Amino acid sequence: MVPLHRYEIIQGASWNYMRIAVALFFLASLTCGPASPASDAMVSPLDVPELKFAVLDSVGRPVYCDPDFYPLERPGGEQASAIARYPEIKADAQTYAAIVAHEHLPSGDLADAQKLTLYRAWKLLRAIGLTANGGSAYSFEYRVQSKTGSAAYEMVAGTVRVDGMVTLSSRTATGAPNCPICLAASTLIATPRGPVRVTDLRVGMVVWTQAADGSRVAAAVVAVGSMEAPPGHEMVHVVLADGRALLVSPGHRTADGRAVGSLRTGDALDGSTVVSIARVPYAGGKTYDILPAGATGHYWANGILMSSTLVPASSR
Repeated sequence: MVPLHRYEIIQGASWNYMRIAVALFFLASLTCGPASPASDAMVSPLDVPELKFAVLDSVGRPVYCDPDFYPLERPGGEQASAIARYPEIKADAQTYAAIVAHEHLPSGDLADAQKLTLYRAWKLLRAIGLTANGGSAYSFEYRVQSKTGSAAYEMVAGTVRVDGMVTLSSRTATGAPNCPICLAASTLIATPRGPVRVTDLRVGMVVWTQAADGSRVAAAVVAVGSMEAPPGHEMVHVVLADGRALLVSPGHRTADGRAVGSLRTGDALDGSTVVSIARVPYAGGKTYDILPAGATGHYWANGILMSSTLVPASSR
């Protein structure tokens, strides 16, 4: 007969072995068994539009230069733009699906009010840029309305993981968005030595400008400027009857003071007539402008007489 105390020892050892076996089985089921639906959802990468919504929901909406209101409100407002853009948005299946899910829109054709909701969400997504950061995350940086503190706006920066996890790295007080109203990087400026790209001009270089009496005179550049074009920024492509054409921000002024975005087909411009005008996406990174010395601040951009946006407000 086994002594009682030895039986208790053997029984205790067997129980410990059993506990260890159960624990090992449990660990094996976690590491080797099929993943649960919940763990699948945690590691499944999201599409870029879905990641942008994750950032929006976590950090806030971007403050940007809305093309429907800046620099001039478009005829028909946002509703007209929403209807016109609907086929284009719907053709981008990935973005369309993300917006429909996020905004709880129906899967079929949308009514006009629903198209407006879709369009507004689409503009917000375009206003946020995501930069791939090693394949497992994207970085972002954009301006938001400040909810605390004395600053009206903040520049927020951080990363969003492919599973939608957002990490905010900084909040910096900043000013209001300075919406681009300048020239495309490819624009050629008339100078006495021939056309020169606006990106190559520097203070002190000489360009052609318009004198107070309307004559063409040479003058030194007294100021140069450039401005970041936000994601989704649109430019106006205007074509004249004599073949001259220019890509310029909607708010840029002609020599007679009109915003280019307000021009229509048939309007007179610099001795010719507008035969085509359309808003097109701009991927040039920055827009540019110069200010020549003299009474007017005018110069010829791609052969079309324009007014500088760098003229001091008191002199306009």
